[in-house]
Amino acid sequence: MPTEKALALVVRGLDWSETSRITTLFTREFGKVRALAKGGRRLKSTFDVAFDLLTVCHVVFIRKASEGLDLLTEARMEERFPILRENLSALYAGYYIAELLAEGCQDYDPHPTLYDTAIGTLRGLGEKQNNPQSLVSGFELVWLQELGYRPRLDACAGCDAPLVTEGLG
Repeated sequence: MPTEKALALVVRGLDWSETSRITTLFTREFGKVRALAKGGRRLKSTFDVAFDLLTVCHVVFIRKASEGLDLLTEARMEERFPILRENLSALYAGYYIAELLAEGCQDYDPHPTLYDTAIGTLRGLGEKQNNPQSLVSGFELVWLQELGYRPRLDACAGCDAPLVTEGLG
């Protein structure tokens, strides 16, 4: 079976056995990918520290034809977000983003804009002048738009007539 390569954000991890780990990744090219990393918990493994939550890593995996887990063969850390280890509100914002990506997206449904926005939001959390709440709100709007859930607030969704806001408020 051919291998696939991607840049991925780790959005969930679960210890599977004494030496293996199941990880959920969100990639730009493939969307959400769930994979088994055999030997991923060993001290000397080819996976380095790439499975830390909210870490960007280069991954190589083998896609399974069935609906089972893919097989992760290589993972190398590319980027970490150090502010998440120093600022509790930034960490919670990052966890929330990871949860939206892990639970709110379908397997193998790529959304490059959503991936880019997630990475940009996590980077933005590291800048002191940014408010984590407003960054997360911006991410939520992109998430809603990309998945087709964003509400239409400027016109009627049924007939496309502009909404009348005169005399309100």
